[in-house]
Amino acid sequence: MRKDRRFARRRTQWLAATVAAAAVALPSAGFASAASAAAGSAVSARPSATTSADNLPNWAVGPFTRYAGNPILGPEGTGFESQQAFNPGVVLVDGTYHMLYRGGRAGDYSEIGAATSHDGYHFTRYADNPAIPNSLPNEAHGVEDPRLYYLNGRYYSFFTAYSGTSIDINEAVSTDAVHWRQIGPVLSDNKDAALVTGPDDRPVKIDGHYVMYYGQSGNGVYLATSPDMIHWTTTGPIDLDFPSSYEPYELCVAVTDYPTAHGQAANHGILLFVAGTLMAQGRWYYAISEVHFSGTDLTRETGQLNQPVLAPTTPYEINGVTPQTVFMNTIMFNKGRWWMYYGAGDTVTALATAPLRTP
Repeated sequence: MRKDRRFARRRTQWLAATVAAAAVALPSAGFASAASAAAGSAVSARPSATTSADNLPNWAVGPFTRYAGNPILGPEGTGFESQQAFNPGVVLVDGTYHMLYRGGRAGDYSEIGAATSHDGYHFTRYADNPAIPNSLPNEAHGVEDPRLYYLNGRYYSFFTAYSGTSIDINEAVSTDAVHWRQIGPVLSDNKDAALVTGPDDRPVKIDGHYVMYYGQSGNGVYLATSPDMIHWTTTGPIDLDFPSSYEPYELCVAVTDYPTAHGQAANHGILLFVAGTLMAQGRWYYAISEVHFSGTDLTRETGQLNQPVLAPTTPYEINGVTPQTVFMNTIMFNKGRWWMYYGAGDTVTALATAPLRTP
């Protein structure tokens, strides 16, 4: 199974699509600066149109509108988040929005910071960040892209651990979302944990178990189950039925029993959000789209969108450490709308929302 280094999901494809074509050889250690130099050809090619209310199937969520105050969080200071503050996991508990986000600094390492908000727009960082440092042996080169969940008085986070040569899905637990106890790796040689939740972002049981889709192109996509949110067992592979032109791609989040339109019954299938070069038609970008699975046969895909629901178009998405990139770790139904917190340009944190559609 292929071992990924940080940003491998995007770097390999981008080098092939926008740099190697120009016969330019770039060492990976200097990619951040080289990416900015090469971004001209990528930025000039606008991504495909995203979905609209008129062309979404009944099972889909959207379309999404960006918050006018974006970005809501960005790099700060000279420490662990001096270059990046992005790809957040957010959960709403008793009126407080708790966020874990990926902070990046020079040297290609990441740690995880915590922040809170009372309105979902303006976040205050935890004073003793990073809340989850790269403290375990398999995290020597960073902890990345946290998902955040709340269940029965405890917070759970799943994130990528990068040792320098391998990747794992690590887990940590907390009672306050700022002080975390690391459990360590719960699934090996892969990344991108998408637990199946209800629309309130709380994990739900299906047939007596919590359920997780996880993985990315190259490493494979799989289904795992757990009786207790701690011990996870892979039950088998998942075929997303994507063409090779969609690679690279990664899983983001999954939701079930969710509303899509006013007055319609909740959809009991599994809505899986995926990010990657989906529908890019030969151009470089990292966009977000949706796939639908049966709620009774969790391995059976029943539909997929033919356009992204969010593609990079704004300056804070087009520019950054990785230009032309959006990537999400959170979806929740809140105040009558869907709230998507996402990373933009692999540099800042942003918010987009979507209303329920009119049938």
